Amino acid sequence: MSDVLFGPFLRKGSYSRVEVLDHVYADERFGQLYQEAKQVTEIDELTFYRRYLQKEEKILFYGTFDPKLFNLLSDEGYDLYLIESEMIRTHQIDTPYRHKVYGWSHDVTDVVGPEFFDRIVLPGTTIMHYNRGELLLFFRNIRQLLGVHGKLLVSLHDIPYLRESEQSISTRRINDTLMFFGHHVDGERLLFNAYLKSGSEEKVSYAIDYLYKPETLFEFAKLSRYEGQSIYEGKTIVVLEFNKQ
Repeated sequence: MSDVLFGPFLRKGSYSRVEVLDHVYADERFGQLYQEAKQVTEIDELTFYRRYLQKEEKILFYGTFDPKLFNLLSDEGYDLYLIESEMIRTHQIDTPYRHKVYGWSHDVTDVVGPEFFDRIVLPGTTIMHYNRGELLLFFRNIRQLLGVHGKLLVSLHDIPYLRESEQSISTRRINDTLMFFGHHVDGERLLFNAYLKSGSEEKVSYAIDYLYKPETLFEFAKLSRYEGQSIYEGKTIVVLEFNKQ
């Protein structure tokens, strides 16, 4: 467990009374906490998407996305589609839009046809779920869904900022459950650890993300025939745009 748990979470996980979950979504409380911890708070997503997206375009959100935001933008006239890995969240999508939501295992090309989307957005820091081999394969495979002049939008954590803030452990109470969580930079990996206690129940779980510098993504994108540029550079987050060539 020492390769995925750290500090106080590793100590908790060593106790026989504490259950260790290998999937952060195996317990809904951990999943909710993980999603909250990953949220990009430096920029207002609604304002950003209103400025960046065009209503006449077909737009695919590829990865876990806030259902309320999806519903709101769809209500405003944006032609949105979604590939969601956690299908339990799709129940929060309003009924008129559910036919535009696909599970992770769907071959969306078979459903909508090739070169269907004008823009593909990886919400939050979805890109960090991929290791290097998976990321290169993703760049190559996603091309078939993008139109001739299609664009791909991704966000990255600022690595120096993560290193500065990794010592802090945060707490959260959800009803009668007390939770502790934090992150740790381990080489090219970002480890998320969480612990919960509710009465006699104690659990620990984790998630693994992968850290990338913008230069690495530009290099991978070039190999897959994209041209990349930075459209936002903040204290905690960097947003990159890739144009299909």
